[in-house]
Amino acid sequence: MRTNLWTWSLSLLLIFMLLPVSPAAASDEPAFYVGASKSSVAVGDQVEVEIGVRGAQAWTAFELNLSFDAALWSVSASSFTTGLSGFSAVVNPELLDEGQLRAVYTKLGHAAGDSGDLMLGKVKFTAKAAGSGAFSLNAIKVGQDGDRWTDYAPGVRTSTQIVSGGGGDSGPAPVIPDAGNDPVISGSGISVKAAPNAAGTARVELDAARLQSAIGKLEGHALTIKLVSDPATKQVELVLPFGPIRSAMASNVERLTIDNGLAVVSLDRSWFAKQNAADGAKLQLSVGRKAASELPAAASGNVPADATIYDFGLTLDGRPVGAFDAREVTVTVPYTLRAGEQPEQAVIYYIADNGELEVVKNAKYDPATGMISFSPRHFSLYFPGYADLTFLDLNEAGWAKPYIKALAAREAVTGVGGEAFDPNGRLTRAQFITMLVRLFDLTDPAAAATFSDAKKGAWYYEAIASAQKAGIVEGKKDGTIGIGDPISRQDMAVMLYRASRYMKLDVLAPANAAAPSFADQDKIAGYAKEAAAAVEQAGLMNGMGGGVFDPLGLSSRAQAAAVLYRLFEIKEWK
Repeated sequence: MRTNLWTWSLSLLLIFMLLPVSPAAASDEPAFYVGASKSSVAVGDQVEVEIGVRGAQAWTAFELNLSFDAALWSVSASSFTTGLSGFSAVVNPELLDEGQLRAVYTKLGHAAGDSGDLMLGKVKFTAKAAGSGAFSLNAIKVGQDGDRWTDYAPGVRTSTQIVSGGGGDSGPAPVIPDAGNDPVISGSGISVKAAPNAAGTARVELDAARLQSAIGKLEGHALTIKLVSDPATKQVELVLPFGPIRSAMASNVERLTIDNGLAVVSLDRSWFAKQNAADGAKLQLSVGRKAASELPAAASGNVPADATIYDFGLTLDGRPVGAFDAREVTVTVPYTLRAGEQPEQAVIYYIADNGELEVVKNAKYDPATGMISFSPRHFSLYFPGYADLTFLDLNEAGWAKPYIKALAAREAVTGVGGEAFDPNGRLTRAQFITMLVRLFDLTDPAAAATFSDAKKGAWYYEAIASAQKAGIVEGKKDGTIGIGDPISRQDMAVMLYRASRYMKLDVLAPANAAAPSFADQDKIAGYAKEAAAAVEQAGLMNGMGGGVFDPLGLSSRAQAAAVLYRLFEIKEWK
């Protein structure tokens, strides 16, 4: 009987061996894919490319290489995000100019690897020119449990068609036609020729009738006034009747944008709501462009010789407008990156009356347009420049190098001495609060701290006092803030969450009902549960693998820099 059973089993095995085997059954190889969010876009629009895998087995790390046509697409080193818990970054950002995006990811600690279908990463690209823009995943190196590494050459690709005008999936952007001598009114606003005089100054004054006509035909919520000026123009002045604009701002118009050929200036409706001028008052914006050699002696020595300086002025009813509140005004000017310069280190400098330079920390450069935008607190002299600041030990945490340099460029972080940053060193509560307040320019000189261990005059005092006044920190039960205590992950999440609410950042709204619960949810303090869920949903802080948040875990200086810069990159303002 046993002999017959053995013979039958052997026969059955031979039959199965002769049957055809499907590719999935023949191999345990993972199946990679690349997908694009849109099949076609217009120049200037964005597309999100997703890289994923099916059939992963205990993945703990990877390094992927995505190729694209750099003549058709632009991308920022900070635009890569992953759906996995751990730390990720774009490395070798200089390769982006060559059409190669190299991204790395690793789990932290001893977390188990991920298996199954995984979303490895998403990248936002901006279309630069018309053509067929392909994205190819040519190589990926994968780390698995047990320190096993495997190289794959997937060769999978996707493509998005780029059209020169409208016609992309998201529809054409509103365009104001160039004007002749008479103003041209469209659904977006007014375009008018601004001819300069012999001194290089172009002056345009729009009457109430034309302005009201443009407002009546407006198709969106932003009124744009475009002045078409000569390249030789040195200064542009625009005069507008205040009454019609204020009335429009109280109803359907949210922003007034003035593109005068030298710079683009946008005024939010919140600024108009505060003004008490009569309807017949005149609003005048002037923008001048000058060279460093034209500055007073006190300033010329501090400004690069090839810098382009912009002189902004705004008057209402003949009186200069003073300070602006946050985000009431946005200014955009051109800046061309030189070879080797990185977008995150492009900044704006304010030239003070004494000639000293002050960095405008909220400045952001857009590689797709070659423009840098900032929100000034007042109008004066400004110029775009590059902050080439670095530390000698950043290779110890190479993934965080762009984040650290970006914060250093905005004077939000400093080293530990000897040209070192100590990226893997532990971070104290005072250090994180100081980084947060400096980066987002939340310093309030009138603020006072009440914590027993906050010493007035200390390097951290002004930041902690400002954070306390803004409601970002509350301190401990014993009346201290814990100046030298290492900051925990849950307290970092709370400070990020409170700061985002204070700054009215829409992306960090309270976590919705679908927010996932961490495996160690019961270990997260009650005051930190909502914040932990919110920062995880926003992609600022990921879990630590295995579905845990690790609320009492500590953060390195590099990790804190990365988290803060991710928040800085968010542009969804309320």
